[in-house]
Amino acid sequence: MSDDRVHVVAHFAVKPDSIEQFIRKANERLVAPTLGEPGCIAYELCQDTQDPSRFAMIETWASEEALSVHLAQKSLQAAVAALAPLAAEAPTVHRFRSTG
Repeated sequence: MSDDRVHVVAHFAVKPDSIEQFIRKANERLVAPTLGEPGCIAYELCQDTQDPSRFAMIETWASEEALSVHLAQKSLQAAVAALAPLAAEAPTVHRFRSTG
């Protein structure tokens, strides 16, 4: 039996004076609504313990299809656009599969 789950790690660097605003907006506009989407297993915003201006969104999706539906959501695109002015640099996104 194959594991179709997809893990995503998106890294964000935020302007130091925008940290609290980023946390609030990301949790309200990304985390909370996404957790209710079909196929979303986990979706968590994490803050770097050494550099509080760096974040990772750590996600697990049931399948590539579920992730594709999420990425096509207009609400996701609007949330990303709302967060863009708070960024210190462009985010990086990586997709992973379990090796076990």
